[in-house]
Amino acid sequence: MVIKLLPYLKQHRWSIVWALFQVLLIAGFELLKPWPLQIVIDNVLSGKPFPIAALSASPGILLLLASVGIVFVHFGAGALTLLHNYTGIRIGQNMVNDLRGTLYAHLQRLSLAFHSRQRVGDLLYRITADSFAVQTMIMNGALPILSALVLLAGMLVVLFPLDPALTILALTVVPVLFVLISLFNRRIIEIAGDVRTTESRVYSLVQWAMSSIKVVQAFTKEEEEHRRFMGASRESHVAAVQLADPLFRHRQPRHCRRDGARRLCRSAGCHLRDIVDRAADRIYLLPRPALCTDQPDYPELGADRGRPSGGLQDF
Repeated sequence: MVIKLLPYLKQHRWSIVWALFQVLLIAGFELLKPWPLQIVIDNVLSGKPFPIAALSASPGILLLLASVGIVFVHFGAGALTLLHNYTGIRIGQNMVNDLRGTLYAHLQRLSLAFHSRQRVGDLLYRITADSFAVQTMIMNGALPILSALVLLAGMLVVLFPLDPALTILALTVVPVLFVLISLFNRRIIEIAGDVRTTESRVYSLVQWAMSSIKVVQAFTKEEEEHRRFMGASRESHVAAVQLADPLFRHRQPRHCRRDGARRLCRSAGCHLRDIVDRAADRIYLLPRPALCTDQPDYPELGADRGRPSGGLQDF
């Protein structure tokens, strides 16, 4: 994955260098935040002498300078964070635009056999929605991790000379955090894949219904199509809630379990309805998704039902 993204990163290498420099500045300002408070506590309240003798004689001036320092450090950190977010969004959007262009050009060069096996709505989702994963990787992945590592290194440099034992004690929580993150990361990756799949089904249903709206209205299938859409939308909703709370899968709401039981009861007649539906499709020469939403995908006319929908697996 990283190797495939390297060409897109090279095109914006100077913007990335500028973003990395901003990370260093933000880490520096974050490390400066406790310093004015240290002056207030140690030199103003406790009466310890300040390194500059002229300021030690006037606690009021020292307190005023410390207050100004607090405002300056927090304002500088906020301004740099805002600039860093803008830079990261710009880099991510540029990479999304480049990736979309590459995917669209690649799709047009694929064979007709490939397009006959794929759903148009699924391809639309891959180009319009999945391409944003590049920006998410930059904004919520690489840059925050790098910023956290730089800040952690700076804190160790500052704290270890002051109190090595306390610094080591504070670091004992790091392995526990890594274990928890790794455990939840596996579940989140699995659920995120389900979210992408269910959202792709919604796109496919909407694309088919809107492109065939004349036939749907001619045969008065509006209610049927609405039920099919709501079933796919409900599955997408449940998957999205699971992504927000990885433990949700073990305590689904009652209506979700009830819907699952109903789908299980309808599974006996599902294949028969699919056969009738596909026969009608061949009569009217209209490719459409399968009638039963319990199927893992919605194959079009002539698609191989034993072949899973892999999206852009040939890319």
